[in-house]
Amino acid sequence: MSEFVISVVGPDDWPAISELFEPKGPVENCWCTYFRMTAKERTSCDPAERRDRLRDLVRAGERVGVIGSVDGVPAGWIGVGPRQGFPRLRGSRAAKPVEGDDLERIWSVVCLYVAREHRRRGLAQALIDRAVQWARDEKADVIEAYPEDDRDPAVEIDRSSFHGRVSTFESCGFTVVEPRLQRRALVRKDLR
Repeated sequence: MSEFVISVVGPDDWPAISELFEPKGPVENCWCTYFRMTAKERTSCDPAERRDRLRDLVRAGERVGVIGSVDGVPAGWIGVGPRQGFPRLRGSRAAKPVEGDDLERIWSVVCLYVAREHRRRGLAQALIDRAVQWARDEKADVIEAYPEDDRDPAVEIDRSSFHGRVSTFESCGFTVVEPRLQRRALVRKDLR
């Protein structure tokens, strides 16, 4: 049986992240920077600069996410942290705050990626569970995500999306707050 090892990213994890994300970052050369930058910043940098930006954050000790390995091989990633640390969420219709939200107390899952050969084995749930525990340890009130809404089999979802699926988050105790856009939903888990 395979062994999953899941941990919050630390400064020594860059080689594992780079191995998992190469050659393209893993989704269209993103390098988990889409939500970490404003639209203007992102437009002005190429994929190599995005990779370098994430590398610099990791090496500086910025805790940018959770990484998972299977039998010592990097296999999954979840980009997560305090909502206020993701400038791109401010203008996102999928991540629009709910009236009365205290944005300082909310953590956001902005990216969920599992390498193809490791999918459908529980790694996504293990990554989400570790992200939830980390947010709880850091005294967040709520953790939220903006996944593809796969509850209606008649609605086609984006199979290449890096947001995850509603059903996966529900299996980890998240609740759908409301549908967003055509194929997405706001899901949350209360940590209080």
